[in-house]
Amino acid sequence: MAAATALALLLSQAAAGSAFAGQPIQPSQHFDGVVNGRRSAVTIKVVCGGPVSPGETGPVVSGQPVSVAKGANGRGYTGLFSQVYFWVNPRQGGPRPMSITFTSYSTPRTIPTTFHMPCGGQGTVEFSSCPYLAPCAFGWVPETIKVTFENIAV
Repeated sequence: MAAATALALLLSQAAAGSAFAGQPIQPSQHFDGVVNGRRSAVTIKVVCGGPVSPGETGPVVSGQPVSVAKGANGRGYTGLFSQVYFWVNPRQGGPRPMSITFTSYSTPRTIPTTFHMPCGGQGTVEFSSCPYLAPCAFGWVPETIKVTFENIAV
């Protein structure tokens, strides 16, 4: 019974997100980030050959989509802005992360294979209407999603 309830909730969320497909992101809207079709329990696949050292990164496996879904109860909030950025939060002292910019809802973009991410373990990705480390106006709320990085080369 619990599985049926979870499936019904997932399908209703997917239907709600698709109702806004292609709509421009506007100020004062709630949103959710979506990675590989999921909003939680997310796995991002990377390719890291040979023995992997702690802190090592590798290219993302091609074909992994990210998008922004509009929702009245979304965990993120655009505040004054009309776009949402996606990036992987860097490790302490790591390089500035590469980002993807979204200007419309439910319009998936594939994570470029030029993005390097950790070769394994846990981390977070962020969906934010404020660019990485930019001084932004009051009111925006980023969404941070926990992810597992899976090295498919081992």
